[in-house]
Amino acid sequence: MKFSYSIQYSYFYVILFLFLIACNQSERAAEESQHTAVGTLDAVISDDARFSIVSSVNHGVGYWDLKKNQLLFNWSHSDSDEQAIIATGISPDNKRAITADNRNFVIWNTTSGQSYGYWRAPARIRAVAISNLGRYVLLGLEDGRAIHIDMNTGRRIEFTGHRAEAVASVDLSANGVWAFTGGNDYRAILWNAKTGKPKRLFEHKTRVTLMKLNESGTLAFTAGTLGNAHIWDLTNGEKLASLSLKKREYIIVSASFSHDNQQLVTGAPGKNISLWNVKNGKKIKQWQARTREQWKPSGAIIYAVAFTSNDKNIYSESSAGYGERWVN
Repeated sequence: MKFSYSIQYSYFYVILFLFLIACNQSERAAEESQHTAVGTLDAVISDDARFSIVSSVNHGVGYWDLKKNQLLFNWSHSDSDEQAIIATGISPDNKRAITADNRNFVIWNTTSGQSYGYWRAPARIRAVAISNLGRYVLLGLEDGRAIHIDMNTGRRIEFTGHRAEAVASVDLSANGVWAFTGGNDYRAILWNAKTGKPKRLFEHKTRVTLMKLNESGTLAFTAGTLGNAHIWDLTNGEKLASLSLKKREYIIVSASFSHDNQQLVTGAPGKNISLWNVKNGKKIKQWQARTREQWKPSGAIIYAVAFTSNDKNIYSESSAGYGERWVN
């Protein structure tokens, strides 16, 4: 009896083990590729998930064709005093890219890989965005200013609506007219980059750490600490939904709207990639990105997420150094 009892429980654990393996496999990405050898410091994915910029902890930057899984260019800020590239962006038309270290930014031609030059910011850079053809650049600075620059004429507008607190996140409309900035002053502000006048002001209960505009500029997503994550209708300023977040999901690092505006995908520090319903803020599904130590409990910051143009796939880039594709 003792022998059969042990066998019975052995079978139970074997079945349980196989079940857990099957569950783990079902959460894995459809494709994965190592984009940095040691780890990723920052990343961005183009709006159509065709390209990504990945900044490694070794201070180099790779520009990737995600469809072909091909490294197109290696970029660096060799002329700057500060080494690490901490902020990146790709224009909506995929024609230009921007990379920034603590005080300098560079605009790149994504076809030739050549740079258009170095520019120095008046304060430490926290976030960057770039418009179609690289005509306009938006900088979020640590001293609370957001600076909108016409790269053709050199005209600058300094937006000071953030109460001298750091501007932690920025986004820019494709034509460069609308700037969206959020900061440690608990505010997210949509403002006209030609006049510097605010159009929408969204107050939060905590610091605003992330914001994202949709493709048409009719929707916005804002996220702060302690679970403050909201979807807004920019046509009337009304809140559409708040995400139903659990405590371990309270920090959101990256986000992107689907092209049909029905879904939102977010990335978190704890390797979670979550899909949400835009209308009600409810979670549809969730995946877990690969970590550097697959069989050990470890995390991965999801620095970037984006839908493909048909919304059937989602790409992600994480601090573990892997680019991954997920089937929606």
